[in-house]
Amino acid sequence: MKRRAIDDLIQWKNSNSGKLFLFTGAKGVGKTYLAYDFARAFFELIFYINFEREAGVNMIFQTRGKDDDVVNSIINYLTSDQNSFTESNVLILDEIYLTPDSVYNLTLLKDSGYFRYIICLSSGPVSKEIKGFFCHKQLFPMEFDEFLLATGNEWYIETIQTHFGTNKPIPDIVHKELLDLFRLYMQIGGMPGIINEYLSFNSLVNVPEQHGLLIGAWHDYIQKEYPEGEAMRMNQVFDSLVLQLMKENKKFQYKLIRKGTTHSMYKDAISQLLDRNYIIRSTKISTEQLKKSRLEFYGDISNNASGDTVNARDAVNASGDTINVPDDTVDALYDFSQEEGNTNFKLYMPDTGMLYTKIVEEQGITSNGQTDKALLENFVAQSLQRKGYRLYFWESESMAKMDFLIRQKDTYLPIEVHCSDNTRSKSISVLKQIYDFPYAIKISSRNFELSNQVKYVPYYAIFCLK
Repeated sequence: MKRRAIDDLIQWKNSNSGKLFLFTGAKGVGKTYLAYDFARAFFELIFYINFEREAGVNMIFQTRGKDDDVVNSIINYLTSDQNSFTESNVLILDEIYLTPDSVYNLTLLKDSGYFRYIICLSSGPVSKEIKGFFCHKQLFPMEFDEFLLATGNEWYIETIQTHFGTNKPIPDIVHKELLDLFRLYMQIGGMPGIINEYLSFNSLVNVPEQHGLLIGAWHDYIQKEYPEGEAMRMNQVFDSLVLQLMKENKKFQYKLIRKGTTHSMYKDAISQLLDRNYIIRSTKISTEQLKKSRLEFYGDISNNASGDTVNARDAVNASGDTINVPDDTVDALYDFSQEEGNTNFKLYMPDTGMLYTKIVEEQGITSNGQTDKALLENFVAQSLQRKGYRLYFWESESMAKMDFLIRQKDTYLPIEVHCSDNTRSKSISVLKQIYDFPYAIKISSRNFELSNQVKYVPYYAIFCLK
């Protein structure tokens, strides 16, 4: 299956950056398949080790000693014929998080000349310090455009991208075809193995079973890798997501896990699930925080080399004597999700197909207002996370609400999700009175349009959002 992440591997191979390559992501997103598919296309010999399955190999890769002895020990484990090594070798190491101390030895191995190219994969958390040794790419479930490629419908992609840019409606017949394909994607989801299962049988019959097996595997890995009490709390949080998302107010409520639970009891479990990419978090921004962020974005935040005060917009965008503050630095100043004790958040599943199967299994419902809203909101969260956005939402005292707010440069962009082509809502106009944004996005089954500073985007075109 063609994945956009293959381009990152090709760029890394051609760059001679001197770094190892690292894919992180939840189990099932296709890290191993992608790495192996790339290796078969570009290398003569492939060496593969899975630290989770091959007992004893961890010690070999973490051994300390003379550099030559360490390298020889690893090479002897890999093969008895050192003459087989050429420049067209690649080493793939799966679940590298289980051997965090091996990174130094891997750099020795790379510098030795035996392996110019080493690809590491991890479904567990990897520290920021260790990531510094790698060209790092986080892998997520396949987006809708990748699904179109996998199912032989790639010709739609350019059409969607063109109309997203022009805001002109797609012909109705094509629009309806894309909505049908999108509904199919919502049931299957973006896990490559499950998409392949659908393609193999040209049927959805095995898809729920495959989702169940993957969810069960996640539970098993949690129970295996964490102490009993922590594992129980992590699985309880994950298993409560259907109930959380089927509510009208989707804010996470601890009482839905069990009676008497508190934030302090489950905050570590939530953090660990986030580290493993098993959940997606969206944090509430209050009206006061929005107003404050607006003032601080355009207020005086720092001094330049001459001691003059610099406006925040200038600090980000100007050059020369003006301080140049990267977007991510400014964004970090307003990451409200990191506030200690913040309990106003929503949690989503990383793959909407898995959520669909769990809703049907637990609720016996395939389509109504609550189900559609839960699935569509989850899909948008999944798509925005893939783009690298921190997710926020907003609610006013008067019941106006915004499903998502994302940072774009020096402003927040509101995104509203609708379950049909009826997109009437007062929320955008209410938000506009307290926070001046350049435009808003409404995501629905409605065709493309731009009207009154609102960009109307069909569900199937979210992958076009930059």
